[in-house]
Amino acid sequence: MKKLLILLLCLAPVLAGLPRLYAQRRETEQLRLAETMGLDPAPEGLRLSLAAPGGSEEEPLFASAPGASVNLAMEALRQQAGGEQLFCGHLQHILLGETYARQGLESLLSAVCRSSDLRLDMPVYLILGAEAGEAMAALDDGKAGVCDALNSLGQRKNAGLSSAGRTLRDLDRQGSALIRALRLETSGDGDEERHSLVPAGCGVLADGRLRALLDPEEALAAELLAGELRPSLLLLRDGQGRRVTLELQEGRTRLQPVWDGDGKLVGLEIRAEVQAAVLEIEGFEQAADPRTLNEITARMEAELTRRIVRVLRLSGELEADFLGLGRRLELLSPLRGRGLGRDLGGLLPGLALRVTVRGELRHSNDMN
Repeated sequence: MKKLLILLLCLAPVLAGLPRLYAQRRETEQLRLAETMGLDPAPEGLRLSLAAPGGSEEEPLFASAPGASVNLAMEALRQQAGGEQLFCGHLQHILLGETYARQGLESLLSAVCRSSDLRLDMPVYLILGAEAGEAMAALDDGKAGVCDALNSLGQRKNAGLSSAGRTLRDLDRQGSALIRALRLETSGDGDEERHSLVPAGCGVLADGRLRALLDPEEALAAELLAGELRPSLLLLRDGQGRRVTLELQEGRTRLQPVWDGDGKLVGLEIRAEVQAAVLEIEGFEQAADPRTLNEITARMEAELTRRIVRVLRLSGELEADFLGLGRRLELLSPLRGRGLGRDLGGLLPGLALRVTVRGELRHSNDMN
């Protein structure tokens, strides 16, 4: 009896804590980890949408609420969640509706700088063809949601160009930035209707708002100029009109400033080097001969030159150095280039630009 009493006394703290442990377990089971945040304009200021992925026994979660600021809208969502507790410290992506981005990003930038829920390494995407909340709701089909759609794109590991921290830094240092764009696409009809997100180039942010859009062709050139080129496909036609598919694997650019006698920047030479591989040649059954490869290389160089010139022309028209060329010139010439990180955008319209692209086909995957 004495031993039993001692055992009960030892177990008393554990038994007393069981209700508390059970309550904590129930709280954890009711916790939903929001992974995607969307922002759109609203009469109150903005509309914030949150999405959480589905689990083995849970469907994807989508909810939205208006507010005067990002944090007020987020608090309104927490209050309307009812029994489910929304946790926003695990956010993985931010989606910006095109209308919201064109009006201005002040609320978002302020929230990212100060909020403990929004990390600087989070990818930020621009949604074209729909508002952010509309796209998130459309993708929430009860099986997979917007979180799964973004993760399936496999862009997070390559999102340095479009991370919240990179965007904030570029806007602060050079007054403009690039942001990756996605488009909501719909296929099928009625009950078979399906929605998906596909890459759609880049948006140009300047003066804190969206100023222009780069199509996928221009976005590839911008990524090359910005030093962020990812493995990308390039479709060309050879001299006989056959379609040729290349994979651009690596690329880099070198800048050469041109100064006048007074030390003023009057021109800029841009030299790009690109390594690629031939993936397909339409109707071509034999190994590509050196002459064919040289012709393909020349056509690749001409096409990339054309795209780079288009992007540089837009940069001059907007007077926005969204490619970050000014910061690179400051590093090349610290004394002469001082201040170009902020000032190059205004100088671009008057600069003489020269673009040279040198291509290299590393291998053609042919079997001899």
